[in-house]
Amino acid sequence: MRRLSLLICFSFQLSFQAFSQTIDCAYPILFLHGWTGNETSFQDVYTDAQFSSIWGPLTDVFHVVVNATDESHIWGSDQIPGTSDDDVLVQFVNETNNLSPGCIYAINLQNFWNEDPNNPLLYQGACDSPGFFESDSNESAILKQGYALKSMIQKVLAANPGKSKVILVGHSMGGLEAREYLQRRTPENPTGTPRWWVTPGAADGHKVAKLVTTVTPHLGSNTAGNISGIKDPDPADKDGTFDLASEAVRDMRYSNACGFLGLDDCPGVYLYGGNEDDYIDFPYPYWNYDVDCDGDESSPAVVGINIDGATQGVGDEWDGTYDNPQIPLPDNLRYTWITSDIFGDSGDGVVAWSRQWLYNGATPYPSDGTAYRLADTLHTDVFHTSANDEPGLIVRGLDEADYPAHAWEIGNDALFGGLVTIRTQQAPEGPNTTDPDWYVFTAPDGLSNDIEIQFVPHPGLAGRIDFFGTNPADYTPMTTNGSIFQTFPIGSGPLTLTLPLGSVNPDGVYYLRVIHEGIGYDQWVTPYQFTIQTLPPLPLELLAFSAKAIQDGHLLDWETALEENLTAFEVQRAGPNQEFQTLTALNPTNTPENHHYNYLDRNPLEGINYYRLRIPENDGSYSFSPVKALKYNPPFRVEAIYPNPVADQLTVDIQTSLPNAIKLEVFDATGRLIRGQTYPGISGSLSLDTQDWPAGFYVLKIRQGNLEVKRKVVK
Repeated sequence: MRRLSLLICFSFQLSFQAFSQTIDCAYPILFLHGWTGNETSFQDVYTDAQFSSIWGPLTDVFHVVVNATDESHIWGSDQIPGTSDDDVLVQFVNETNNLSPGCIYAINLQNFWNEDPNNPLLYQGACDSPGFFESDSNESAILKQGYALKSMIQKVLAANPGKSKVILVGHSMGGLEAREYLQRRTPENPTGTPRWWVTPGAADGHKVAKLVTTVTPHLGSNTAGNISGIKDPDPADKDGTFDLASEAVRDMRYSNACGFLGLDDCPGVYLYGGNEDDYIDFPYPYWNYDVDCDGDESSPAVVGINIDGATQGVGDEWDGTYDNPQIPLPDNLRYTWITSDIFGDSGDGVVAWSRQWLYNGATPYPSDGTAYRLADTLHTDVFHTSANDEPGLIVRGLDEADYPAHAWEIGNDALFGGLVTIRTQQAPEGPNTTDPDWYVFTAPDGLSNDIEIQFVPHPGLAGRIDFFGTNPADYTPMTTNGSIFQTFPIGSGPLTLTLPLGSVNPDGVYYLRVIHEGIGYDQWVTPYQFTIQTLPPLPLELLAFSAKAIQDGHLLDWETALEENLTAFEVQRAGPNQEFQTLTALNPTNTPENHHYNYLDRNPLEGINYYRLRIPENDGSYSFSPVKALKYNPPFRVEAIYPNPVADQLTVDIQTSLPNAIKLEVFDATGRLIRGQTYPGISGSLSLDTQDWPAGFYVLKIRQGNLEVKRKVVK
């Protein structure tokens, strides 16, 4: 049984350098694949080097069998949830779906099982079904997928107990899976109880902060035309191929043949509601007509997830353009509909553009009365199956909340990363190249210290950071200042926003806003960072603690009073991964008088350096000072090495302010020196001829004076 490592590695870029970085996410991201897909459907996004350097690699996969039996009732013949005869199975002897903690997850519906209820085993990746007249799991009913998604969200939140919500990103049918989870109610009216939510009785019991869909047939798709009337496919061709008689195709169609000999059109029952017995066996059959998965294929008045077009007043029953008010999408999360329109088509080649999003006129839906505030749209021009290949587009969809109404909840004393993204062109406030990101946090119970927000802005952008000491209005504009704020110019290093005790109360709920301006399309690859530090009282009075850059390194200064029972002042440093190591230990005086201490770090790490004091006591306990951050740009830097892998010539970009000559040495896999070359000590691009290198791995050592950098190179 596969499991990925608990540790998620990210990278953070400063001064065009990449560093290992452990950054926390506000909410885990769940990728939901489309019809006939699996967990690899979004792999071009989550394996992209720049994307995974921010959010980390794929953490884990949730495996489901959505069509486990030939019983169409979702709960099986006993109609009891969670028993082995269910049509949806989420736990097996060889796969418990107990997930690892992290930020990136994917669902996989392309599975089957051994059909043994006494010893259920998952067949991961299997294209199979309970019989030739059944749908494969990843082509099964969307209602059952909504239930499966509930189980996945439960498992993801269980793996991340500090997280309150998730973000859903669904491709094609995966977007309808998310809508089923969010919309379905019992009874099916606005006051009904949400059927699938993790916590049905709570206003935000869906536990979803944002839904992003890519080319989802929100209003249906009939691209494949009417399906074959041959109901008994060749067994060799049935599994693993597109099945136009599947339950998913049935649910995604916006119209179906009905009436005498199927000569009339009726709206698709799942999308627009209707009677299951409107479906006919000939000439356009499906394996079953049980849209609501209740074991009865002739249920009347099935409630669709979209409004009836005739009711909406726009024409035929299947022309409704937004969610059904009887089971509406909740309005306490954000929506982004990503659509595509390719050359020579009125859509993405599979789904018509007008059916890829929810809208009323030109306003994306749901709407809070101001266009593009509750829901927005992004547009691309790629074929349907390529809509998941653009990490930058997905990142734009993942943009943090623009207003306090949907602020992302974060914890204390953890390092978070945020993205600077270009917003939709129709953003209701400000230029779309200005990105406001709202967060909400709760001060700890028993708070007795100031809170410090350590903030590292995007190095190429200017902006501001605001703390709001009182609850802002749901749609506070960008022009409103926080009670404490600080602006920063382009190229700004780390800064600290201090929230004095009294402006922040124990257990109080507070808001933080980060604004960056003048954003370009590619600047999302560099996240900004921040930590909300809420530290317990120290066993002394720390009158001051500072860190500053001087010519010889980084100088740390601190002043104390009322020292008692201390064993040391341990000076600790961490790089961008915030894994602290002790540099030195100074002896305390343990007297009540004021005392001054200092330490010079002569060899700072390249990039961001974090410093703190660890203060152990005689009884074995210890405490920490606040953390201070400084950026160090060494006088000699290797900016880039390319191409890697290399063919005929390797280029090394150098930035230096030192006069010494630069020496390049190349070592093969055995450690043997195979090449050495010396260059003048100036900034620029250095070249190495690699035509004669045998294929293999090499180590490139670049030296200037007593500074040295090593890089791996592949030929």
